[in-house]
Amino acid sequence: MSQKSRLARQVTLDEAWSSSEHSEICCLIYATQNGWKLPILFEEMGVPYDWALVNFEKSEQRSEGFLSINPNGRIPALIDRARGVTVAESAAILEYSAARFVSPLLPPADEDLQLHLQTKQWLHWQVSALGPSMGQAMYFQRIAKVRGQNDPFAIGRFIAEAERCLRMLDDQLASSSGPFVLGQRCTLVDVACFPYCASAYWANVDISAMCHLLAWIEMLHQRPSFSTGLTVPFSRPAFFGPPYATPEEIEVEIARNAGQFAVISKSPS
Repeated sequence: MSQKSRLARQVTLDEAWSSSEHSEICCLIYATQNGWKLPILFEEMGVPYDWALVNFEKSEQRSEGFLSINPNGRIPALIDRARGVTVAESAAILEYSAARFVSPLLPPADEDLQLHLQTKQWLHWQVSALGPSMGQAMYFQRIAKVRGQNDPFAIGRFIAEAERCLRMLDDQLASSSGPFVLGQRCTLVDVACFPYCASAYWANVDISAMCHLLAWIEMLHQRPSFSTGLTVPFSRPAFFGPPYATPEEIEVEIARNAGQFAVISKSPS
């Protein structure tokens, strides 16, 4: 059951660099699978954080100020006011923040080198394999198709790849004996993978036979830090499907989500 965060404080984008007694850092985010990684991270670490909404409806991710932090024009991004630095791309932010606040979510190399390297390996797998395949499956079905660009080959291609990745995670959970991806302790891998895996419904990927993955998703939905993180900047339960959202909520989200992104294509020359 989600609850209101006691660690999060909202500021405007204009205030993101301003010093704050509440927190030394500010997360620049929107309510997406990548955006939720940062609130989940800081909730799990127990570290107070400020956050500013990068409003997709206003294309603020393509504003001059945001592009100066991430030229790729994608959330999330992080401002460390105390050190006067910024970092973009979710895996880089998770690694930086866990090291910055000395969190066991990134096991120290001098304590357990193999676990340290496995954490980085699976974290980078999430951003190079799981995230892109799930994201493209969602894009071609929930955005392009809804807006009249139906491409069955692309849809099938990315559903198959997303399913392959989710099976990998199911196998890993089985071999690690859980309850977390790398065994008995929660790591950055769980933080990074959870928002995408929990959104299998939105990607139309069938995980009904992946019992270890289903149990892990349900466990993390019940974990206070994860469930609270999914409410910052705001909740989108339709991404997770029933029983988290009603059919009416899902229909509203389908239209809303499709309207937030452009359908861009370029013919080969």
